Amino acid sequence: MEEWLRICANIASILTSIIAAGASIAFWANRRSRRMRLENYLKAKKRKSPDELFSATRLMADLGMTQAEIFAASFASRHVARDVRKDASTGFAAEVLFQYQDGPAASS
Repeated sequence: MEEWLRICANIASILTSIIAAGASIAFWANRRSRRMRLENYLKAKKRKSPDELFSATRLMADLGMTQAEIFAASFASRHVARDVRKDASTGFAAEVLFQYQDGPAASS
């Protein structure tokens, strides 16, 4: 009985590490996929109108991603530049805008 218990414990240990590795790979692939979707979308839009900036709300509607996913993808990307539209009356930031840049992005 002890031998059987030891074998089951070893198998459970091996399965746990395999599941953890698989979950990690799925997490990073999903993250990369969101970043690539954002980059490809902004790159295609930049070809059509080079000076257009896109709000997080517009990207949420067009890409089907949450605001948090868009910000996370933009922070992970070297090609997505962020800019701020200021409120005319208060001077505070009213909206974050996104645009594709060919070189490394320099955030404002």
